[in-house]
Amino acid sequence: MTQEAIGKFIAKCREEQKLTQGALGDKLGVNGKKVAAWEEGHAMPNMELFEPLCRVLDINVSELLAAKKLKDADKVERGEKAASAVFAAKFQVMILSIISIALIVVGVVMAIVLPTFMPLPGNKVVGYIACALVAAFGIVFRVFLGKITQRLEKE
Repeated sequence: MTQEAIGKFIAKCREEQKLTQGALGDKLGVNGKKVAAWEEGHAMPNMELFEPLCRVLDINVSELLAAKKLKDADKVERGEKAASAVFAAKFQVMILSIISIALIVVGVVMAIVLPTFMPLPGNKVVGYIACALVAAFGIVFRVFLGKITQRLEKE
């Protein structure tokens, strides 16, 4: 849905609740000019405000993003789709997490086994650097996935 349509929907819901832009802003901890910018389609509320905004306007996030009131069947369908998307994302993160662990293990094993296959001292240094890079990439990848996992668990 477009930003303008969502803004008009926010205005309509605000008016149904008999709130001014300033009063809505006060309830959300923002000023009335920010609410006006949303309603005029010049800006969108921050994602952190979606839930409180919806609670004040007596709507749900699906309705806010669709910019219209939804029937119960539509709410259930949208909720199921969102849940499916979260589960799919969690599964993909789990697979990527396994790959990151494999990269770390491969880097460490290569560093242990490498000296037997690299007879020249100069080659060993290059080999160790390559192993360290593989392991480091795995570690960085793992940390990044951990942050994504934390975000997904909040949903």
